[in-house]
Amino acid sequence: MLCKVAPTSSDFHALARYLVRGKGGEPHPDRVQWMFTQNLGTDDPLLAARYMEATASRSTRCVKPVYHLMVAWHERERPSSEIMQEVARRTLEMAGLHGHQALVMGHGDTPHRHIHIMLNRVDPETRKAWKTSDDFKRFDGIMRMLSDEYGFEYAPAHSFDPELTDELPQLPDSKSHRAAKRGANTNRIKWSKRASREFGEHLSENLDRGTTLDDLQVLASEHGLAFEQKGRGVVLGNTEGYATLSSLNLAMSANGMVRRRVNPNEILRPTPPQRHWWDVDAVDLTRAFMAWGIKTKEDLKQVINDKRAEREMKAAARKTDGFLSALAIPALPRMKPYARTALSTPRDGLGRPAKPLSRPSRQKPTKDYLDALIAAQTKHDITQLRRRLIARRRKTLMQSEEPDLPHHNL
Repeated sequence: MLCKVAPTSSDFHALARYLVRGKGGEPHPDRVQWMFTQNLGTDDPLLAARYMEATASRSTRCVKPVYHLMVAWHERERPSSEIMQEVARRTLEMAGLHGHQALVMGHGDTPHRHIHIMLNRVDPETRKAWKTSDDFKRFDGIMRMLSDEYGFEYAPAHSFDPELTDELPQLPDSKSHRAAKRGANTNRIKWSKRASREFGEHLSENLDRGTTLDDLQVLASEHGLAFEQKGRGVVLGNTEGYATLSSLNLAMSANGMVRRRVNPNEILRPTPPQRHWWDVDAVDLTRAFMAWGIKTKEDLKQVINDKRAEREMKAAARKTDGFLSALAIPALPRMKPYARTALSTPRDGLGRPAKPLSRPSRQKPTKDYLDALIAAQTKHDITQLRRRLIARRRKTLMQSEEPDLPHHNL
């Protein structure tokens, strides 16, 4: 048995449609074999999603209440529908989720038996959201206990059994497959933890406090490897495989790089855009002289400090000029864009100008303003109803006072 947890989301209807129909096209005839619900009054997946959405809206802090859990068995194991349903109920009960709303569905469109659980993180009674901290580890322990109890084969989670997965390479995940459809090179595998750790130790042995980033690139190129950008991080690899920079553990052994606080992203820092010749300043000239051996590093520091002091002086001068200009020109009094007068204000029955309602901002209306609107609307409705009743009574009296005219036969 293996348990997999998908990232939380906020759309119950999208997940319900996926559980019923799949990713697109005509659904497999054996996709939905059975289903049952927990703490819901319906077996309709779409209606259950609507109930879950209404319950989740009662929580003001939970942004992603949709929790998707999958439990799968090996292809050699063929559990019955009753056993799969019992495992689903036991899993929710052991995780402390027996009081939450859940939709459990068994699929038969794959060679291995598996179930999907769409869970509402918001408790319908307490309105509090279930915390997902350490959920992978929690469900992995539940799968271990249920596998021993029912006699199934236990498949450990990749992140919580390093003894069994230390030498296993990591295959491309679903994100890599989606990126491959957009043209990215994602067919290579990720090194195992042991291979990454051993190669990181080999690099750390050749590093000292005087090692530069160029030396690190040379050490990697000797093995046919290179540092490159991957997503938001940096990886070391080639066309066949790669290892993340964190898995190499270079920060633990390369003390010189750590003390200099070298950012790993500086390895692939893009070259600055080419400037015009008239933008060259003293710092650029000093750096050029350093390349020829005419200037030293101390000279460069002195020039940079001078430019920084000059920049601070210019900034102080701008502040002083702004302050003096503010003193020279007096500030004009702030005028209202529109002032109401007695002639422009509607009058009430006593001849006094009626006090207009203060209209607050549209983004957040106050309670007093809303109460005033409701009272004004109610008063208007009562006045209209009274006018209609008076007109109807007057019409009835006029009809009753009319004399009866004799009928003439034509």
